[in-house]
Amino acid sequence: MRAILVHRLGPPEVLEWTDVPRPEPGPGQVLVQIHAAGVNFADTERRRGVYNRGLTLPWLPGLEGAGRVVAVGPETDPHWIDQRVAFWAMPPAVSGTYAEYAVASVDALVPLSDAIPFDLGASILSQGLTAYGLAFFATTLSPGTTVLIHAAAGGVGQLLVQLARRQGARVLGTVSSPEKAAAVERLGAEPFLYGPDLPERVAAATGGRGVDRGFDSVGKATQDQSLAMLAPYGELIFFGDASGPPAPVDPDHLYDRCLKVGAFGLNVDRDRPAWATARKNLLAWVETGELEISISRSFPLAEAAEAHRLLEGRSTTGKVVLLVDPG
Repeated sequence: MRAILVHRLGPPEVLEWTDVPRPEPGPGQVLVQIHAAGVNFADTERRRGVYNRGLTLPWLPGLEGAGRVVAVGPETDPHWIDQRVAFWAMPPAVSGTYAEYAVASVDALVPLSDAIPFDLGASILSQGLTAYGLAFFATTLSPGTTVLIHAAAGGVGQLLVQLARRQGARVLGTVSSPEKAAAVERLGAEPFLYGPDLPERVAAATGGRGVDRGFDSVGKATQDQSLAMLAPYGELIFFGDASGPPAPVDPDHLYDRCLKVGAFGLNVDRDRPAWATARKNLLAWVETGELEISISRSFPLAEAAEAHRLLEGRSTTGKVVLLVDPG
């Protein structure tokens, strides 16, 4: 089969379009003919060596995909054959989705109705589950809560805006351009351009109080401003470090406003029933139009390097997808 393979870590050029053996499903697994693969910022971090725990070379990237089940492994229910599915999982539960075929664990599968095209199905789970976990598991949001979401026009950001508003929160979202501001405003959030005076502008917008919750995927570059914008008893939740890891926090700096600092990492193995419900809710909300998924750009699988360049250049709003010709 044709796939993208990485023999050395480095720039997007290390993503090679080549032939590799087709994987075989094991017990509790299925073989999916991939129609679309989701591209996530974490893919670029692994490719660059920023995050490479458990990564061995050569490496076939991709944790998220959508397609049709064409075979099942031993001890796997054959009813999955020919079903349209989407999935996201960490290795070894998935073999790599930047390919014509991928193996995935049955536990990671979500059936797709005919109403959801494959490119949309490949855009929901990774960023959707992250946003869901932030909005429903990492903290408590309620009507009247004011939240600030960094990188609000990105894939996770746009979904988190919608899920926070679903719970009645007022949402402020940081953006890097007027175009991204328009995308965030359309979803019902109040956009704020990055800048050295961001805390002052947020303070003015909140009557001097600040925000109750801050969601920060940027890390090092925004840490000081994120803490400065919190209201008394406010909570800052890190869920990424696109600009570099945040610095250690001195508790002495938290006492005056009684602040909390936490983190969220997507791990669907911790409470499988809860995450199964999350998957079902996300798909249902997308199908009914209650949750909007924005696909920024789509590329043929062979052009994965260009997709990575675009994502790393911070010029996208929403999701980037690789399309696979089913042949």
